[in-house]
Parts: sequence; structure tokens; C-alpha cells
Amino acid sequence: MGADDARDDDPVAAALTEGSPYERLRVQRISVFSWSLAEKLQRVGVVMLVLGVGVGALAFVSPNGATIPVDPGRTSTYASLVSLIALGTLALVALALSALAGFRERNEPLSVERAETMLVAEELCALVGFITAGTITVIAVGLCLLPYLGGDSVTRFVSSLARSPYAAIETAFPVLPRLIAPVAFVLAALCLLAGRRWQAQWTGS
Repeated sequence: MGADDARDDDPVAAALTEGSPYERLRVQRISVFSWSLAEKLQRVGVVMLVLGVGVGALAFVSPNGATIPVDPGRTSTYASLVSLIALGTLALVALALSALAGFRERNEPLSVERAETMLVAEELCALVGFITAGTITVIAVGLCLLPYLGGDSVTRFVSSLARSPYAAIETAFPVLPRLIAPVAFVLAALCLLAGRRWQAQWTGS
């Protein structure tokens, strides 16, 4: 196997020997999330997709008069509100990552200083997206899917709380699964498509 073939098989070696300053710094940098910018955006899209499925399932939960006092498909509940917060946080992260990708696309090749600044911003977005928003998403999806485990599971969980997460809440506008889920799916698709486009542009794959 020749040196060129070895570089083709090893993206790290290729980035170090032939990559832009941004790519060289990225592969050398110690990071919590080592994915490329395009991969981060695609993974945010996957998280949004999971959230959309979870909150969409909440729309089909039937009230039982006790632990689920209202129809969560027709009434704003705490579970829906948590889902909305998760989606809003993920959307902001996706917007920030897209802005960074657009900046790189317009200014490539970046100087070392700009590349370092951009990588720091990427890492911050990833931390917010996959730790903060990811945690909220896990909670939201858990609340949305818990009723499908049976009434006993819901009863035990709700009894440990001061108020049922499936209780009605007052909001300035409707916070309903049938409104949140489609938005989550659309945003997920946009993230996946945009991430794939930039990945193909920068890696040729």
C-alpha cells in the first residue's frame, strides 16, 4: 500500500498532511465531541427526530382522570412544555452550527486564529446541544412515552412529584404535541440535509 492510499484510509493523516489549517487544528484538538461540524449538525438532527417521535406519541395518550387528568393531545401540559423547551434549545444550537458552517464555507481557507476561534465556538455549541439540550430531550421523551408503560408506572412516577407532568397548564399560546412534532421533524430534516451537504462538500464523501 502506498503513502497516498494510506492517507486515503486515514482521515486524520490526510487532514494533517493535506488539510486546511482548520482541519489540522480540529484533528489535533482534544475535544469532548470529536465529530466534524457537519457531523455535529446531523446528530442534532437525529436528536430532534427522536424528540419528534416522542412528543408525537404523547398526542395519542388518553386521560384517566387521575394521574393523567386531561387529554395531552388537546391541552397544554408540563410534558409538552418540556418538549418545547428541548426543541427550542436544539433549534438554537442547530442555527449556531449552521452559521458556523456558513462562515467556514465563505471564508475557507481560514487563518489559524479564525480556525481556533471557530473550533471553540463549535465545542460550546456541542456542549449545549448534546449535554444540556440532550438531557432535556431525554426527560421530555421519557415523559411522553411513560404512559405507554402502563398505569402503574405513571402512578408511581406521578406520586413522587408535587404535581403531575400531565396536568394542564396556562400558556400564552397552545403547547400541543400536534404542533411541536411536525416542527421537530421539519427541523430534523433540514439539519440532516444541510449537514450531509457540508460533509460532502468538505470531505468529498
